[in-house]
Amino acid sequence: MSFGGKLNLLSSLALSVLIFACGTNEDASIPELSNTEVASVSEVTTEGTTENTPNEVLGESQQTEAISFEKRILPVIESSCARCHTGDAPGTTHALLETASDASSYAFAVAAVVEAGVMPPWPASNLSVPFEHDWSLSQQDREAVIQWARSGGSIDIEPSTKIAASEEVHHLADFDQEMFPIGNYDGEKGQSDEYRCFIYDPQLTERKYLVGYEFIPDQTEVVHHLVGYRVPKELRESADLKNFSDGQGGWSCFGGTGLGGSQIGTLNQMITLWGPGTGAVEYHHGHGLIMEPGDFFVMQIHYHYDVEAPADNSSFRAKWSTDESIIPVELIQYFAPAEIPCSVTEKGPLCDRQASLNDRLASYDGEGVQANMILDLCGYSPDDFSHMTDGYASSTCDQRASFSGMIVSVLGHQHGTGTTFRMTLNPDTPEERILLDIPRWDFEWQFNYDPVEEIIIKPSDTIRLECTWDRSLRPLDAEPRYVLWADGSDDEMCFGIIMGTRT
Repeated sequence: MSFGGKLNLLSSLALSVLIFACGTNEDASIPELSNTEVASVSEVTTEGTTENTPNEVLGESQQTEAISFEKRILPVIESSCARCHTGDAPGTTHALLETASDASSYAFAVAAVVEAGVMPPWPASNLSVPFEHDWSLSQQDREAVIQWARSGGSIDIEPSTKIAASEEVHHLADFDQEMFPIGNYDGEKGQSDEYRCFIYDPQLTERKYLVGYEFIPDQTEVVHHLVGYRVPKELRESADLKNFSDGQGGWSCFGGTGLGGSQIGTLNQMITLWGPGTGAVEYHHGHGLIMEPGDFFVMQIHYHYDVEAPADNSSFRAKWSTDESIIPVELIQYFAPAEIPCSVTEKGPLCDRQASLNDRLASYDGEGVQANMILDLCGYSPDDFSHMTDGYASSTCDQRASFSGMIVSVLGHQHGTGTTFRMTLNPDTPEERILLDIPRWDFEWQFNYDPVEEIIIKPSDTIRLECTWDRSLRPLDAEPRYVLWADGSDDEMCFGIIMGTRT
C-alpha cells in the first residue's frame, strides 16, 4: 500500500500527533503517542478504511544501510525541531522531544509528518527567493529521516541523551516597553478556533519608530498563532466599542481586525505574524516602522483550548527610537480578487453572488467586505469568474509596485479554503523573480519571509499575485454560498505585503 497516497492519514497524524518542529494544531488531544499506539489507530485513506501497522503504512522495510541516529538524524532534530519541542517551548505541551529515547519512540509519527511535508512548518517552496532562517528540510534530510524510521528508529547513543536546539529562538536583549492587552480572555476546554483581537496601546504622545519587537505568549498551551496590526488613531473609538462587547477582553475577529476596511490598504495594516518557534524581530540598523501619536496595535490571537488554561495575558515588547534619521519601513499591499462560485452540485439562495454580497454586508455593518473594490482595482467583473463551478477557483492580478526601495520581507494571506499562493516580481520578463511561492497554503502557518539577498524594486515594476481555492475545504456543515473577499472565517482573501525601505 503506497504511503505517499494516504493524504488523509497523514493529515490526521499531523493534527493529532503534533510531532515535529514548532507545532500545535487543531485536534491536538494526544500528548504522547508511541509507535505501538500509532499502529492501533484506525486510518481513513483515499482507498477506504483500513487498519495498518507502521510497516504497512510506511512501506515494508528494505535491506538498507543503517543510518546513524547520532551523526545523521540528531542534527536534523536539533536544527529543525528542538527549539519548539524541548524545555518549556510552546510545542512541548503537545509533543516533548527531550531525549534520544523520545525521538525513537516517535519515529513512526516523525516520518509520517515529514514525508507528508506537513512538518517542519515552512510553507514557502524553493521556487521562492532564498529566505533567512529557513528551517525546511532538504530532500536528503527528509529521505534520511524516513529511512531511519522505516528501519525501526534505532538509536546509537545513550537513550537518555538530551536533545538540544542548535539555534535558540531569538529574543530581544533589551526593550523599552512591554504592553499587555486591555482586557484578558479566558476560554473553556473543548473550545476550538477562537480568533480574538486585543488592543495593545503604546500610549504614544510623539512620533516614534518601532525598531524591534517581540510577542511573548502567556498561556503557551492554548496560544496557537498571532497576526499583528498597526492601527491608526482614527480607529481607536471603534476598537474601544468592540472591546469587552461580549463581557471579556477583546472581541471575536477572523480575517482582520473588524475595525474598518472600506478603503483598501489605508487603514489598519498587518505588520507581523507569529507562530511557535518565531522569535523577536529587529529591523536593520537605522530602520524602523513609523508610529504617530495615538496609533496603537491590535493583536489577533488564535486560541485552541484543547486543555484547561487560566486567562491569557500575552504581552508585546517594543524597542523604540525617536531619531528622525531613522529610515521608515513601509508596508505596500497588493491584492487579487477572491471570487469562488458555488459548484454545480451545490444549491442555495446564497449561491447567488448578489445575495451573498448583501448577506456579508449586513453581517459586517457594511465594513470588511472588499470584494467589489478589488474587482475594480484589478479590472475584473463577476462574470470573469462565473465559469468556475467545479469546486475550484483561481485569481490573478498585476499591479504596479508603486514603490522604490529594498525589500525587507514579504508575506501572503488567504483563509481556510486557499490552496496555493504566489507573488511574482516582473512576471513573464527576463527579470522575473518569484518573491514567494506557497504550493500548499496552510492558514495555520503564516510567516514573514526575509529575503537573503538585496532585492530592489522600482515604481514601474510589476507585482503579480496568484491565488487558488478549493471549496471542499469549507466545513462540511457550511451553508452553500458564493464565497467573496471579506473578513469572516467563511469568506476568503488574496493579498500580499512587501515590507521595504525607500532608496
